[in-house]
Amino acid sequence: MTEEFHIRAFGPNDLPHLHEIRNAAFKPVFQSFRGLLGKDIAAIALATAEAEQGEHLDRVCSDAASNRVFVAESDGVIVGFYSVSLDTAAKVGEIDLNAVHPDHQGKGIGAAMFEHALDIMREAGMQVATVGTGGDVSHAPARRAYEKAGFNAALPSVYLYRTL
Repeated sequence: MTEEFHIRAFGPNDLPHLHEIRNAAFKPVFQSFRGLLGKDIAAIALATAEAEQGEHLDRVCSDAASNRVFVAESDGVIVGFYSVSLDTAAKVGEIDLNAVHPDHQGKGIGAAMFEHALDIMREAGMQVATVGTGGDVSHAPARRAYEKAGFNAALPSVYLYRTL
């Protein structure tokens, strides 16, 4: 099912809405991480994970020289966002923090945002596009969306934890 929406540049008054979307979209991801690590490790290693991600969003939105941020709107309501950075020397563009509100997922918004980001990269002369995501079950929808957008070459990585 598709939803009527349009993509526009981020404005400073949008930031609270982006945080709401980020919180809603990443809640299951952080829950998954905590379940994977277990209570003892997660209580320490992920104690500030949500706050750190919020600070990252603040930085991305305030650093227009390094990042471009866009929002997807449906009926005047922001339902998703993404940020893109361009390394003109290396000719590599990166889709950074991005999310679609859970109430609007599965309606083509993420795919449209990624196509929009790829168009920006092409117009800027980038030769490679990259996006990072988790390998856990909670990131499976994001991986499917990225693969649908044509991202298929991957470098697997694993973070291992233990108590001391």
